[in-house]
Amino acid sequence: MKVGIPSVDFEHKALIDEINALGDLLETNTAVDKITARLGAIHALIEGHFALEEKIMLDMGYNGYHAHKEDHNRLLEQIRDIMDDTVVADQVDIAATLGARLDAWFSVHLRTFDRSFHTHIKS
Repeated sequence: MKVGIPSVDFEHKALIDEINALGDLLETNTAVDKITARLGAIHALIEGHFALEEKIMLDMGYNGYHAHKEDHNRLLEQIRDIMDDTVVADQVDIAATLGARLDAWFSVHLRTFDRSFHTHIKS
């Protein structure tokens, strides 16, 4: 979903590309340590992206900032949990867990939090 801020929209696309690349790794039976490394890179990208979004929200006086930030924090924690779980899980578990969590989070986050932020930007 485009929010209308070029830097945010660019980062959204970059994150989707990274997540798709992770999906490719999962489909090719890549070693768990490489998957964990990719998750770490994704976590770092997302953390930086969220910092940018949150700064923009504060600068704009966006009243949905706190709830949006809490949702960002939930996703970051879930990614850390998945990274911790990869130490003891096999690849099938990682793929199923990661896919379900990311799909659920992005579906809800994009439809609610990002849509609301987009509406605020347009007004």
